[in-house]
Amino acid sequence: MSKPPGKPIKSHQIETLNLNSTIEFSFNSSSEQPLQPLVQAIFNENNELQVSAVVFIASEENFNFKGVNFQSVISGDGTRQVDFFILYDDPEVSSEKFNVYRVDFRVKKDKLPQNLGQIEVFLWDEDPVTSRGTVTPVHGSGGE
Repeated sequence: MSKPPGKPIKSHQIETLNLNSTIEFSFNSSSEQPLQPLVQAIFNENNELQVSAVVFIASEENFNFKGVNFQSVISGDGTRQVDFFILYDDPEVSSEKFNVYRVDFRVKKDKLPQNLGQIEVFLWDEDPVTSRGTVTPVHGSGGE
């Protein structure tokens, strides 16, 4: 098991929700890499970066959620960015059917770099197998 990068977000700033739906592909992928999340991000009226990520977990597994970590980085093109890691621990399986969950979290603006242009969100399995990141522009008063 590898330690995930970044610092943890406090649990009271995170909510998870089982969306009680599935997505099914027409074939079973041979890859055991997690699917990348679908992400939306804004700065809200409380000066917080508010992120909503939809994650896809193989239907053969439960979403054994562990938390969310974050770290500030500079992207390959020089943009200020924050990477978020949605942490979970499930066996890796290839699948064609996935259960859908939403993970919502908030981070105070003063914990983030100034002029934040984008975030990248990863699904991080503790084994560790990590999804490709989803790069998302940040909208609202803090990111534009």
